[in-house]
Amino acid sequence: MITVDLKPLNRLNHGSGVLELFAVSQGVIGIKGVFSNRFLAMNKRGRLHATEGFTDDCKFRERFQENSYNTYASVIHRNHRTGRDWYVALNKRGKAKMGSSPRVKSQHVSTHFLPRVDLHGKGERGFTITDRSKERRKSPPPPPAPPKAVVNVHTGAAQRRTQVKYWPKYRFG
Repeated sequence: MITVDLKPLNRLNHGSGVLELFAVSQGVIGIKGVFSNRFLAMNKRGRLHATEGFTDDCKFRERFQENSYNTYASVIHRNHRTGRDWYVALNKRGKAKMGSSPRVKSQHVSTHFLPRVDLHGKGERGFTITDRSKERRKSPPPPPAPPKAVVNVHTGAAQRRTQVKYWPKYRFG
């Protein structure tokens, strides 16, 4: 997650890291920082930046991928020779990548974003079962009994389980 001034965030619930997506027309959206009141824009060189006013540079085409991710491409800026779209992309540290980079394509992982839905807020999405008949309700299953300690006959003490520790291996690069 990035702030609207395109600085990476270390904490997920950071106050200035909330972005608001709003529809401009069908398939075209604008991205606004909730607390900074700035709009995400892409210039003619493919760099992402924040502006105080909403311009044509702030319009992005939203596409829903097959893997439930969203991609955002600039509406007015693209490669002049090939016509390839320029996408909003982040590197592994959360820094904005240039949309005009040849590696920034719609299939690239750096351009995939998951929509974040707030289920605890006022706009709760989903459905509720409204059938209140008692004959259809089932009583909840009883809670499972706590596991009993296994006693070793030969030593008279409870068996100790050895915990296996796995060290995670990270691959950067």
